[in-house]
Amino acid sequence: MSRVAVVTGAAGAMGSACAEAIGPRSDVLLLTDRDEPGLAVTAGRLRPDGREVVTVVGDIADPGIIDDLQRRAADLGDLGSLVHTAGVSPSMADWEEILRVDLAGVVRLLDAFVGDVVSGTTAVCLASVSAHMGTFDPAMDTVLDTPLEPDLAARFRSCFGGEPDPGSTYRLAKRGVIRACERAAVAWGAGGGRVLSLSPGLIDTGMGRLELAENPVKEQLAELTPITSPRLGPDPLLPGHTGDIADAVAFLCSDRAAFISGCDLRVDGGLIGAMNQLVDISGADR
Repeated sequence: MSRVAVVTGAAGAMGSACAEAIGPRSDVLLLTDRDEPGLAVTAGRLRPDGREVVTVVGDIADPGIIDDLQRRAADLGDLGSLVHTAGVSPSMADWEEILRVDLAGVVRLLDAFVGDVVSGTTAVCLASVSAHMGTFDPAMDTVLDTPLEPDLAARFRSCFGGEPDPGSTYRLAKRGVIRACERAAVAWGAGGGRVLSLSPGLIDTGMGRLELAENPVKEQLAELTPITSPRLGPDPLLPGHTGDIADAVAFLCSDRAAFISGCDLRVDGGLIGAMNQLVDISGADR
């Protein structure tokens, strides 16, 4: 039977790169995005490689679209890979939309596909390096762990202690993604599958540049990142390249990563290590 790879957010720079990276080990690529023209561009670029490319247009946070995607994948063959890159950043949406798309959408997606898991099926969901920054309240983790409850927004606001802002919500939502993938690894593992999260650092994409323009601290974090991707040209705005993420995703979806599940991989050029070192130095000074 055909091996199907599902990629969400496939019209974006990250999703498109991931689709291209995992395409060679798939018989069918099932791509989805709400950006219909962009999705068509990605599909058109990948079809000449000789494999079947199918598209589904819609908002991946919509349960109806997720159900449609699952049915289409099941009709096309066995589920090989599910790579979830779709999401919104703090400059693109308000805090409630970030919770709906970046957290609840991930849980719905993993839940919808668990019944299609066969031996070797792998899901990789993009989180964020921001989910590794700072400290986290266990009470908030409890809220993040149940994102499909109808009162999520109310519970989140109450635990936040005021009106949430998009940046803080994004950081917390991505922490929720990491925790959701840890939990889902148990159910997927029962069918022989694996679930992982991947936390990109500062990647030079349109979304990354938007956040750089809207949030000056991003420039400081870029300067703090110890290494810059050799894939980038001279004087890049941000230190990471989409290919760095795509290659990591391809590895995680491969048989070489067959015993890796239920954890998060940081692909951040050493940023968190550099930040932790600054904290240690600051603490020593006191």
